[in-house]
Amino acid sequence: MNELELSDREDFTPLTTATSPHKQLSQNGTHHIHNKLMIWAHTISFVEIKPSIISKSGAQGLFLSEAVRLINPHAVIEREFCHIHPYPDGSLHLFLPMADAKEIVVKGWGEFHPLAFLKEIPSNFIMLYSPRSERELSLVKEIILRSHSFAITSTNGKENTHVNI
Repeated sequence: MNELELSDREDFTPLTTATSPHKQLSQNGTHHIHNKLMIWAHTISFVEIKPSIISKSGAQGLFLSEAVRLINPHAVIEREFCHIHPYPDGSLHLFLPMADAKEIVVKGWGEFHPLAFLKEIPSNFIMLYSPRSERELSLVKEIILRSHSFAITSTNGKENTHVNI
């Protein structure tokens, strides 16, 4: 996977909750943008959309389908690699390689989950802020696809070819 290079996010850091459930409280995207993200999420290969097992706030989880036999254990919890919080929040949590997670946090596109510092959840499970525009939506889609690739990539860095079709 090539290195993620982001520009700085415009505007101030959104307000978020300091504990679980970890939600975005300000600078949320529109209902239209949120719907576009959810419709797009249904098109990702080998992914099933169903209620999150990680988030208890009505979030929709993105799960690797049973067709994917080998999964990176550092990128999922019971096949869930990402979840999208319902509107009006619209933020996401997802697993990423640590270099990507750090780039997202440094450039202001997201933050580490507060429970990661207590070692209650993996440190590479981060919040990605709600997209507010078409440009931000494109970026969020790219990052979700990076999370998906991370989930189906073996720990030796090679893409998983063990998929039942």
